[in-house]
Amino acid sequence: MNAPLPTAVMPPPNQTVRQILHPRSVAIVGASDDETKWGGRLLRYMLRHRHDGPLYPINARATELLGLPAYKSVRDCPGPVDLAILLVPRQHVRAAVEDCVAKGVGCALCITAGFAETGPEGRAEEEALVALARAGGVRLIGPNCMGLMNAHHNLCATTGVVMGTLTELPRGGIGLASQSGALMGAMISRGVDVGAGFSSAVSVGNQADMDLNDFFEYLIDDPETDVVCLYMEGVKNAPRFTALLARAAAAGKPVCIAKSGRSEAGAKAAASHTASLAGAWPAFEATCRRWGVYLFENIYDLLQGAQLLQRGKRATTHGTAIFSGSGGGGALLADALESHGLALPQLSAATEAAVAPVLPATHRQLPFDFGMLNHAGETDPAVAGGAVGLAVDRAMADPAVGAGILLLTTQPQQERVVEAAIAAADRSGKPLLFVQGAGNHGQVARDMLREAGHGYFDSTHDALKVAAVLSLREEPEPATPLAPAALPADLPSGFLTEPDARRLLESAGIPTTPWRLAHNAAQAVDAARELGGPVVIKAVSARIVHKSDVGGVKLGIEGDAAVRQACDEIVAAARIAGVAELDGFLVTQMWRADTELIAGVQRDPDFGPLVMVGAGGVLVELLRDVQLAPAPLSHAAARAMVERLRCLPLLTGYRGRPKADLDRIADVLVRLGQMAASEGSRLRELDINPLFIVGDHVAAADARATLA
Repeated sequence: MNAPLPTAVMPPPNQTVRQILHPRSVAIVGASDDETKWGGRLLRYMLRHRHDGPLYPINARATELLGLPAYKSVRDCPGPVDLAILLVPRQHVRAAVEDCVAKGVGCALCITAGFAETGPEGRAEEEALVALARAGGVRLIGPNCMGLMNAHHNLCATTGVVMGTLTELPRGGIGLASQSGALMGAMISRGVDVGAGFSSAVSVGNQADMDLNDFFEYLIDDPETDVVCLYMEGVKNAPRFTALLARAAAAGKPVCIAKSGRSEAGAKAAASHTASLAGAWPAFEATCRRWGVYLFENIYDLLQGAQLLQRGKRATTHGTAIFSGSGGGGALLADALESHGLALPQLSAATEAAVAPVLPATHRQLPFDFGMLNHAGETDPAVAGGAVGLAVDRAMADPAVGAGILLLTTQPQQERVVEAAIAAADRSGKPLLFVQGAGNHGQVARDMLREAGHGYFDSTHDALKVAAVLSLREEPEPATPLAPAALPADLPSGFLTEPDARRLLESAGIPTTPWRLAHNAAQAVDAARELGGPVVIKAVSARIVHKSDVGGVKLGIEGDAAVRQACDEIVAAARIAGVAELDGFLVTQMWRADTELIAGVQRDPDFGPLVMVGAGGVLVELLRDVQLAPAPLSHAAARAMVERLRCLPLLTGYRGRPKADLDRIADVLVRLGQMAASEGSRLRELDINPLFIVGDHVAAADARATLA
């Protein structure tokens, strides 16, 4: 096996990603005239959807295949080869790559499987293929993929069976890169059903050489792509991925992602609540939220959300208008809005007046029931579709409406309803989602929606999920300038005791409850006298992480004798826990909080430092009411984190509680982010639990941290 060349002497690639997706000539290595074989299937697809340029079937035992001259090897092709599609058995792939190198091919698209996905031996073989290809300037897509499609170039370089059913490629503005070939095919098939069109669709397979980021970058820059769609199973090169999210946001190009692996993953650090609450999915989600990504649960929602975005539709609020030919159907949809984070908006008096000619006074608020329309009422000549068109158009124009859902039932003249609603949807810059609930009775309407490129949903549940993603997505957060954050120079590496963790917070301007460090019981008595009132006494030892779990915390201590007794009991409890000697006692004022939060920093191995805030106290891991954001973050982003918490009512006056100063809480989060993201920061993780909220005051009542 040839040893790979050192990276420093690797030649540049023969072609750019754009050239790879716009090949002038294509060779099919392993071509066949037998459609039951991949090579036969692909050759037929390529002939049906013929790109401009030579197509070279490669088969060692044939001289002609399906009317085209066949060649024994890529080396024998009479002209240059930009793209070679490899469909040979695994044991012949290396020889095929060697031929590509000798020919100067731009890219080898390896559909053949059996490499890294099979184990260490397959991975080693895959790595050797990549080294061989790169040494010859050949890029490699795959292996173990289903190829690619560039609809605008009429390139059908995929074995996806859906291509056998198409008379022409579904051309449009949705660009797709997928870690699953089968799901790429499913999205193209569903796209044909609902009238969605694609610019390019790429299956990346094992990502041995070219990875999802390469095609993500291409789609951002591609003028034929209006919306980028990604199906992801993992993140390769997270810094580059994050930079591309920022680049797409700056370009104003929407990014839609569906990612598997939402369950809690990754190692949990025993020393930190934040570590156990900031798994792989939450970190990914927080990063995507920062850059305004539309995150969908599955590929079908992803596709139909992208179809609306590709049409230029943008939700402006979470208020969702409901239209229906059934009063009951509209009522059920309205009931379901709240559980999806949406709301039924209150139409303005101006909108009520605008629909008055076609709706009685009792039905001029949403949801609109088309059964109540007065079709003889005066309509607007500028709005097609009579009473239906007017009602939908005026409601969608209301400032409180961010999007709309129209439920089609087995009402008469359904086609006229659809025609009117399409006209109104075209006039609006907001998304209007169509749900076809009429079964086989609705096929004509489905065809109309497909031809118009509007798409349709088969269930109200799917429409609600997509409407929620479109409506609740946050605007991209611009880069936040970093303020200097200097940590105390004398803090040690590793796990910090609480006194050192408090010093760390105070150096960043984060308030803590008043405290003193006592090295013995006598000093603890003096500290308690100085602080006044009941105090909390805690064990100080780098060997004790969870102090309350071992009896190392005493609450509400008042009086000299009680302080001495508390210190003695803490020492005894520490010895039982295996800690023979304490570093001392932390004595702090006893506060009664209105609300307790948790705040902290966790350094994700892929996405870097993240700031967390959530419902705090002893139930933090049970409630799991937390929000994450990449550091650093702006004050507005920090406040938005707080406002997304389910426990927000506890901070805003629930049942007579004092209202908290949300800006002060946000300031703590901003300072945590500055401390974590500063250049050369030693901070690896930090917990404030609890962060006391007492009226409009905020203070850390306990903290622990780890420094590099």
